[in-house]
Amino acid sequence: MDAARAAGAAGEASQPQDVATMHQLLRSMGVDEFEPRVVNQLMDFMYKYATDVLLDAEVFSEHMGRGAGHVDLNGVSLAIQSRAAGFAQPPPQERVAELARLYNDVPLPDINLKPGLPLPADAKQLTAPNWQYDPNQQYQQQR
Repeated sequence: MDAARAAGAAGEASQPQDVATMHQLLRSMGVDEFEPRVVNQLMDFMYKYATDVLLDAEVFSEHMGRGAGHVDLNGVSLAIQSRAAGFAQPPPQERVAELARLYNDVPLPDINLKPGLPLPADAKQLTAPNWQYDPNQQYQQQR
């Protein structure tokens, strides 16, 4: 064990158990260097997620007729499943590389070297008229 890890391990003894667990989790994922704020952010996320799951589980358990303030395993499972829908899996790296290659193969438009500020086409400018008026058309009520 190198000196930096030994110093980190000695510092973890004085930390709360949750913080030490978060450090171990980060290390197990191969993250050896991180700012201390990362741990705080992950702890906030973890506490909020756990609180929300338990509150939802309480509502689900109450709805299933278990009584107010009672949380059971079925309610927790249902709450976790309902929250899991909010976490989308990223696409595979190969698909991302393929899409990047497709988009990067399209050449950029030529740069217009006219003097002055380059403006978009007239139809896309905010000062372009975006309405039509025909004074010959009579107002007709729909019946």
